[in-house]
Amino acid sequence: MSDRFPSQNVSLRSASTDRITLQVDSEDKVQTIGEVDSESATWMVHPQAVYLHEAQTYLVKELDLSQKFAQLQKSDVDYYTQSKSETTIQLENLTSQEQVQGAIKSYGEIIVTNQVTGFQKIKWLTHERFGHTDLDLPPSVLHTSGYWLTLSNKSLENLRQLGAWSSDPNQYGPNWMVQRERARARDNFQCQICGIQEINRSHHVHHKSPFRTHQSLEMANLLENLITLCPTCHHKAESAVRVKSGLAGLAYALGNLAPLFLMCDSRDLGLSSDPKSTLSDGMPTIIIYDRVPAGIGFSKNLFEIHDELIERADELILKCTCPNGCPSCVGPGGESVIGGKSETLAILCELKPVR
Repeated sequence: MSDRFPSQNVSLRSASTDRITLQVDSEDKVQTIGEVDSESATWMVHPQAVYLHEAQTYLVKELDLSQKFAQLQKSDVDYYTQSKSETTIQLENLTSQEQVQGAIKSYGEIIVTNQVTGFQKIKWLTHERFGHTDLDLPPSVLHTSGYWLTLSNKSLENLRQLGAWSSDPNQYGPNWMVQRERARARDNFQCQICGIQEINRSHHVHHKSPFRTHQSLEMANLLENLITLCPTCHHKAESAVRVKSGLAGLAYALGNLAPLFLMCDSRDLGLSSDPKSTLSDGMPTIIIYDRVPAGIGFSKNLFEIHDELIERADELILKCTCPNGCPSCVGPGGESVIGGKSETLAILCELKPVR
């Protein structure tokens, strides 16, 4: 007879059996307060991360992936941390593919590689972001199944003609390089936010008012609309004043609807939108995948209910009373909310099944 219930070996957080133990030094002994799955460890308990457990704040002092433990220390900090990561998705095996209204839907086995590159500290009360730190951690690789939706060439051309497609790379015009150098020289080759001087490589030049909002290249590239920023400060500025694309807006809506159809937790699914996806020969693609090794059938179900998912997304966004986008439909667009909702609805017009 076993002295433990089988359920004690099953984690409610993840289906993965590969775990990282969370340890705290307490009164001359090591105390285990919990565990996380290995796939989540690099973003949840990376070095210097803030980890919450039973209303107590901990700082991660060390993460040892080979020995399967993270060393934590109690700390009363007034901030939390948010990891920054880059995700790449590769096709392993295409199981099924069908032509649908305005797009191609696909289902198959994929490889999701996630690389945590750094983190930011964020104040609890003011949500002020400060102290960006780079990290050098190994990537996590997930072999799983996914459902993806690829816009057709005809849909993409229709959206461009309507002016409802903002995911193409910016064409800054013939005077851009001259204006860029003038802006850097005017700012003494120094970041105008943090003050760091250029070393070894050039700083970035940022458009204060987003490039896509201007009627002409000349107006967008006026010197008074340009500012010199280091890469870190430029990333912060772009995050705060971003033009949310329709593709990202549709991905946000589908990602929030999918768990309702599947009766699962939102954390069971991964989501990505890529205007030039390697899964689809460089075409705009939205990918929803199982965040479980080998997959457990979620993606296949989404492939089968594609039409209903698109119709419900259109209904959700149309009924939302916000003007430009909000967390209830296509997601927030940053401090300066620009685009998102109208572009998403234009894409859905191309994708809605003809009844």
